[in-house]
Amino acid sequence: MTTNRLNPVQPAERINEIDIIRGLALFGILMVNMSYFKAPLYFERFPSEFPAGIEQLSAWFIQLLFTGKFYAIFSFLFGLGFYIFMERTLEKGYKLVPIYKRRLFALLCFGLLHLVLFWSGDILFTYALGGFGLLIFRKMSIDSIQKWIVGLFTASVLLNCIVYFLKGMSEFLVGEDYQAMLAEMMDIAITAYTKYGFFELIAFRAENEIPNVLLSALIGVFLVLPYFLCGLYAGKKEIFKDLRGNIAQLKRICKWGFLFGSLFLLLFSLIETGIWPTHIMIRYGLLSGFNYVASIFLFPAYIATVLLALQANFWQRLLAPLASAGRMALTNYLSQTLICVLLFYGYGFGLYSKVSIAEGIILTVVIFMFQIGFSNLWLRKFNYGPLEWLWRLLTYKKQPFMIKE
Repeated sequence: MTTNRLNPVQPAERINEIDIIRGLALFGILMVNMSYFKAPLYFERFPSEFPAGIEQLSAWFIQLLFTGKFYAIFSFLFGLGFYIFMERTLEKGYKLVPIYKRRLFALLCFGLLHLVLFWSGDILFTYALGGFGLLIFRKMSIDSIQKWIVGLFTASVLLNCIVYFLKGMSEFLVGEDYQAMLAEMMDIAITAYTKYGFFELIAFRAENEIPNVLLSALIGVFLVLPYFLCGLYAGKKEIFKDLRGNIAQLKRICKWGFLFGSLFLLLFSLIETGIWPTHIMIRYGLLSGFNYVASIFLFPAYIATVLLALQANFWQRLLAPLASAGRMALTNYLSQTLICVLLFYGYGFGLYSKVSIAEGIILTVVIFMFQIGFSNLWLRKFNYGPLEWLWRLLTYKKQPFMIKE
């Protein structure tokens, strides 16, 4: 029997660059989610639909730089985290599957509570389901994983296009009544989110949102899995163990990622602005497809750019505070929801549908700067964030040492 003890990852064992990237991903996710915290979740609007001026510019800023990209980075890091967890567990002579299943089940519970009690935009539930799929790929060769990545990304692009093609077809078939129907549903949602109390809103969401969200979560598993596998692939390639030895590869990723990503964003923009006219039945499918493909190319370019920047002392010092936010990713992700529902919902300050996109950007920066400061102060005294501590307790069935010696 092994004499090693299976303990949670200690702070000294963490890879600082990964925590910094995770911190940046949290910021990008909040930037996109802010639009859905402060307005009905399922009424997606494209930039050209907003009033010309600062609102439309703000919408384009979020669409081109953030939408889809940081969600992809966060998903990539989940897959990379699985590889690191797997390696450290096996090195200590323990069985991976039962321990990782406990970890995923705990995440599933976090996600389900988040989804039911607070916000329908939860991603943890989908991540937990997708994490069970990761176990299937743990012993595959790098070449096999690479083939699965290509195949799953191809399938995901097609799935995205089909889902939004159906949306376009619905709008076309309903005709002029479609916008009136959306406006009526929007008014109902705004009334609920601004007037209802905590339990009334849960009941409203259980009837009108959560069934659709659970269905979307199952579809979402297939959309996040290729990103998970990219993280697993990067782990098996040991890119983060020898960053200086992979400088040339990181530069190539930046070059081709930004080139092809920008190309697909250009195609998105041509359709969105009407320069390239398209029928309503295919418009949404093309927009979703082009944005998704752009994100596939851009997310590794974003990651590679940060890793290259961190080779310089200036950027190391500037970005270092983000590492603490990244180390407390679960706490910060869920606290973003808590802060925003208290700001926007009727049982809080009631700002729902009253905050512009530009104001939402400013609010995002303020909230995340607060989270960076809080995370750094917290980790001066404690080894883990509060929810990270609880997650480790549920995973390892032993109490981690919370207070620093």
